[in-house]
Amino acid sequence: MKAMTPMALGRNELLEVLPDPVSLIESMRAVGYTVEAAVADIVDNSISAESENISIEYDASDNPYVAILDDGEGMTPAELTEAMRHGRNPSDARDPKDLGRFGLGLKTASLSQCRRLTVVSKKNQVTSARTWDLDVVQETERWVIVIPFQTEIEDLPLARKLDNYKSGTLVVWQQLDRLIAGSSRPQAEMTEKFHAMENHLALVFHRFKQREGTNPPINIELNGRILPVRDPFLKSNNFRQPLEGQTIKHEKGNVQVTPYILPPISHLSRDEIQLAGGMDGLKSSQGYYIYRARRLVIWGTWFRLVPKEEFYKLTRVQVDIPNSFDELWSLDIKKSAAFPPDVIRSRLKEITPHFVNKSKQTVTYKGRKSSPIERKPVWIRCEPHHNAFQYSINREHPVLARVTSNLENEELKKFSFLLALLESTIPFESIYADMCNDKREENSASYEECLDYAKNMMGFLGLSINEILTFEPLDKHSSYHEKLKKELSK
Repeated sequence: MKAMTPMALGRNELLEVLPDPVSLIESMRAVGYTVEAAVADIVDNSISAESENISIEYDASDNPYVAILDDGEGMTPAELTEAMRHGRNPSDARDPKDLGRFGLGLKTASLSQCRRLTVVSKKNQVTSARTWDLDVVQETERWVIVIPFQTEIEDLPLARKLDNYKSGTLVVWQQLDRLIAGSSRPQAEMTEKFHAMENHLALVFHRFKQREGTNPPINIELNGRILPVRDPFLKSNNFRQPLEGQTIKHEKGNVQVTPYILPPISHLSRDEIQLAGGMDGLKSSQGYYIYRARRLVIWGTWFRLVPKEEFYKLTRVQVDIPNSFDELWSLDIKKSAAFPPDVIRSRLKEITPHFVNKSKQTVTYKGRKSSPIERKPVWIRCEPHHNAFQYSINREHPVLARVTSNLENEELKKFSFLLALLESTIPFESIYADMCNDKREENSASYEECLDYAKNMMGFLGLSINEILTFEPLDKHSSYHEKLKKELSK
């Protein structure tokens, strides 16, 4: 029986147009991956493979390389060959924990930094390897991968460590033409880039580094150094304010919105500031933190729902989306950009003002943790009439009460005039300008300074140490309280 042609079926004639492998691969290398995003994409694959340990190693000496090794479930030779294929249907159903989408990350991320990508995988006691070598593709002008010799596999960095694993996968980048292109000091160049990567990976994967529900923590190392702990929400700080969350329901899954108000910087220790990503992170990272299957995708943005303002800088909103939302959220190949669909955006628009207004209240009045001890502020905020406010010195503060109790009428009038002068000349505009740039001295008095202050206050007022500890600034240094009590009770 004669086969029917497209014309006989009433359709236009079809011509197959295959892409030129050399041109397309070189074009895909220019997608825009940073080295941080590229390595993060490889780590995604390791996490999806149920890894417990992930090692990232780099060197730029005689034979520069980047290697990422995990102890995940590994791949069979056939699975590895398929993994080296470019692309898959992003609409296909996937495991909820799967961090991939397009089937391009491994190849595109790696080849954006190097010309030779080798993947070695071990599963069921069988080790196999495949290589994308752009020089081979250019020479053959075909979509071909190389099967390395066993001796070549053995010479790869971290290959012996993979041998000791029951299963796992090793990704090796070589011929780092993009990563250290044109550098006269490749080792220094790579060290500098990977220094920034440490903080990037620590933030992006911070929820995987700690136990969360039934998910055990994952160990991630960079050149033998365990990634530092990062927590943009400072969940261990007692002054942090969790707000009521929201669940936005959708036919493709639920979006969980969990807002937090961070403590004012004056209530943070140096370690906590570092935990939150440093002073720059505290200043510039207000807004939404979008997590896809617990992996941080985009952060520090309000999606133009509200402007970034000084008064909103304490607000962090955790948003968890399932990977079934990828198309709706316009997730890009690099998993570094996402934008909420209208149905989600409209709901976020309704609830965002509540979050930022709470932050504004915290900035304008720095509430303290509930405590049976009544603290004694030096300055108090009051509103003499609607839409107006002023700051006054607390006349009932024990120090002032002690001073004024010994003053005669005329001296008391002069002292009251001095306080009123100070109150009326507060440079609000300059303070506000400095606050917008966080040009404030860190509240980090040493123990010796606090001890000297406490001794003077006790001697001046004749009060107990427990009472003195309720005064500013000692009330902000709770870590010194027990030591001060012991020292001053001798």
